[in-house]
Amino acid sequence: MFTTLNLLNEVNEMRSLFNNFFTEKPYWSGIDYPYINLYEKDDEIDIVVTAPGVKAENINLELAEGRLLIETDKNDDADKQNYVRRELKFGKFKKSVLLPYKVDPDKIEAKMTDGILHVKLYKSPDMKPKKIAIN
Repeated sequence: MFTTLNLLNEVNEMRSLFNNFFTEKPYWSGIDYPYINLYEKDDEIDIVVTAPGVKAENINLELAEGRLLIETDKNDDADKQNYVRRELKFGKFKKSVLLPYKVDPDKIEAKMTDGILHVKLYKSPDMKPKKIAIN
């Protein structure tokens, strides 16, 4: 089937592509700060959070509804600096991590070392398999 070329439609489509290029977020921006790695081994989950320049007292961790909420506040000294180039992120950041299974809220361990937050969560006892005796 043949269609006729409508030059006006082609120009409008090109304009739309051009505008979207400058207004939409790039594909890599889907990962929000703070950056995390989540490891699972046996009955525990280890979460490693990179938060350089953030003090432990400026991090809030909450466990609710099968998610770990991580909030950080990294202060900005922009008004004191004359930046030539600025790539570091500042401000309040929030990330919610969906946990693969229910964890024991009384056995959570968290420590901050050199800008890296380590959070250790343990599987809830009611999530562990139970051996059933056969009579």
